[in-house]
Amino acid sequence: MTEIIIKNQFLEAHISTTGAEVRKLLNSQTKHNYMWSGDGSIWSGVSPVLFPVVGKTAGGEVRYQGKSYPQGNHGFARSSIFTVAEQTEQMVRLKLDVETVRKHYPFSLDFEVVYTLLGSVLTTQYIITNHEKTEAFFSVGAHPAFACPFDDNHKLDDYYIEFSHSEANLQQHEITPEAFFTGVASECTNNVIDLNEETFVKDAIIFDNYKSRYVSLKERNSDRHIKVSLDGFKWLGIWSKVNAKYVCIEPWCGHSDYVGFNSDINEKAAIEIVSPLSSWVRSYSIEFAY
Repeated sequence: MTEIIIKNQFLEAHISTTGAEVRKLLNSQTKHNYMWSGDGSIWSGVSPVLFPVVGKTAGGEVRYQGKSYPQGNHGFARSSIFTVAEQTEQMVRLKLDVETVRKHYPFSLDFEVVYTLLGSVLTTQYIITNHEKTEAFFSVGAHPAFACPFDDNHKLDDYYIEFSHSEANLQQHEITPEAFFTGVASECTNNVIDLNEETFVKDAIIFDNYKSRYVSLKERNSDRHIKVSLDGFKWLGIWSKVNAKYVCIEPWCGHSDYVGFNSDINEKAAIEIVSPLSSWVRSYSIEFAY
């Protein structure tokens, strides 16, 4: 595993070429790590990149035009070796080329992940380039795990997640214990999610139909928070393991299959489409305010 470091006067990001994953994100002055430790006895991930599927696929595969392609949870990018296509002190562009993607997926795609530091903000950009003369289908998403509590003097119920907009029609989606969508959704009218030991007993909390441009992980009775943008990402997952010291805030373009899904990838719900011989680009940002 090769580690790449980009930094500025506020942040220092340590990124693995395996999975293009941010493994540490440090305050440049204090060296405080904003990210989960990656303790393998609990969950070894820190900020996996989800591509070309988000969540679970029926039968552990995607199908297209009579062929099947095995897929692990959240796709194969998280365990693939990326090459460094470009790097400066504050930016790195990591790439999976067509040949690598085509071994695992039915379309000829390049997949790039670009990390850029600007002040106290880390921006992540996803670029999917289609080399086919026909449309290609995929999902992509983020899975950053933030250290929470922020320090040893606090506990989980000192924190909450707040949507930036007052939400009147927010939809929360039910999933099975295996993380498949059931098709059942409930309406939420509260733009605040209180965190405690019971929050993640039933696994991830998944939303759509929000108006907010970002959500924030906030500490009660202080100004300390982490803000994650949502523009261009229709789905939001919030997750942790019970009693683990992290909270994931996950902007997604796509989600797990519905229970009973039995069709080709182009029929999958919430699927993204990249036009022939074109690129699809989406980005999100994380701002650290402590």
